[in-house]
Amino acid sequence: MKELNHQPKLNEKKGWWEKPGLGLMYQIESRPGWIWNRNFNKFNATMIDEEGKLKFNGPLCKMKKWVEFSKKVGVQYHVFEAKWHDGICYFDSEYTEWKTPVDYCKIYAEESKKADIPFMFYYSSIFDHNPQFDEIQPLRCITPSFIAMHHENKEKIAKYSMNFAKVIEKMVRVTRNERRDYNLEFFDEVEFHDFTYNPEQYERYLLNQINELIEKYKPDGMWMDWYWGKEEASTFLVMNFMENNYSDVILTYNNSIERNPRYIHYLSGEAHDIDTAWKAGNRHRSKKKAWELCGPAAYAWDVPLARSDPYEIFRIAVIIMASGGKFCFGLPAQMNGELYPEPAKNVELFGEWYNLRKDLFTNAVPMVYKGKAVPGIEVEDDTFGIIGTIHNDNKIIHIINFKGILNEIKLTFNKEYWGNIEKIIHEPYKEQLVYKSKNNVIEVIIKREKLDLVDNILRIIEN
Repeated sequence: MKELNHQPKLNEKKGWWEKPGLGLMYQIESRPGWIWNRNFNKFNATMIDEEGKLKFNGPLCKMKKWVEFSKKVGVQYHVFEAKWHDGICYFDSEYTEWKTPVDYCKIYAEESKKADIPFMFYYSSIFDHNPQFDEIQPLRCITPSFIAMHHENKEKIAKYSMNFAKVIEKMVRVTRNERRDYNLEFFDEVEFHDFTYNPEQYERYLLNQINELIEKYKPDGMWMDWYWGKEEASTFLVMNFMENNYSDVILTYNNSIERNPRYIHYLSGEAHDIDTAWKAGNRHRSKKKAWELCGPAAYAWDVPLARSDPYEIFRIAVIIMASGGKFCFGLPAQMNGELYPEPAKNVELFGEWYNLRKDLFTNAVPMVYKGKAVPGIEVEDDTFGIIGTIHNDNKIIHIINFKGILNEIKLTFNKEYWGNIEKIIHEPYKEQLVYKSKNNVIEVIIKREKLDLVDNILRIIEN
């Protein structure tokens, strides 16, 4: 019989960031009428009073309720956006007046510690539209303004920013196509201006604020947005700063999942749909470095409406966690601090599903195999996908129900790989399934009434 190789048994002493698990990211950038690539000339004008100071009107934060929500869902960690691309600081920073009147990071840190939930701060290191940087801003009017990019020709930085914005615009129009009830306006005609080239000014501010966040609030980690290779010096400045000063604080970068950063605790990237999650899970399943993907629980980062299929977010998270990664849902806040109800409800429902099965994900390791198919297993319906893991020395088979089919399904196990099967247990119900042994295969049927809309989990006990 052929041997199925797998990784060593999971080390129970591993940290939360090294194991599969579920996270939540609380978003404060979703404002009615504004999309991701908002026009900051207009946006900032609406947020400034007669004296030129920030006229903050939200989103507010209900930190106690949010931390309670995290606990109810059963997350292994959560993230709060301390500063998004608009530059508004949700903490009491001495380096800017562009900050909220309430120190939300302080409350978030205190409540997370009480709840014993590892917490991280999201920080936008690559874009910052704080008006105090208007003079050095390559493009004030659109989000992708690479404020800390180093290049001898400053005009190329502005043009690079503009070209990146056009790529994002194309992506947004494709993904928003089916939401015709939502504003698709991207940005007005872009205005170039004669900015002062001074990336070091922003970089000093960046490092000072990271130091502030860590010293004041003692987070478990920093979630930096994002990793940008050689062009963006801030990526490497932060990396060096954290390694030299705060090596005990977990560091990750969005957009690092396909890279090989010199210093990072775990890799991160994004997955917004089932197809992307499936491809990513199979690509990253055997990574030696811990990894995570994140995605909006809502329709999109800047469309805080529910997805047409509420189970879509279940399947995305399950695929990533069964493949050995962490998955972090983004949850948008309304202006009054309440979470948008439909995405939040769907995450809450996922939490109910997940809490019955949590141990099967967090204390499992992926089986090592090439491609998208677990060796020796076939399912007759191609609307299902199979992922193999090891849990408590048993092989676990996740049968992902991509489309929520509720017809009975038949699996066949080739005895060349699976000839030692003694029992097949349907988890988490601990129900033993009847199987048939025929020639060189073992057949098992999961009846329609037993089929899970998301993930049918089988524990294989061998003799």
